[in-house]
Amino acid sequence: MLEYLTLGEFVVALLMGLAALSAFVWAVASGVFRDVEAVKHQVLRLEGEDYDRRGA
Repeated sequence: MLEYLTLGEFVVALLMGLAALSAFVWAVASGVFRDVEAVKHQVLRLEGEDYDRRGA
């Protein structure tokens, strides 16, 4: 009985690893990691505009 439980845990861990790898490969292929700095500056600019609107 213990062998089946261990095999099941191994299969689940393997599938989770493959899912994470697939998500990473998809993100790289679709360009999600391109120009990360621009997103950072966009967030800072929007937060600054929100701060100005509140009148603080």
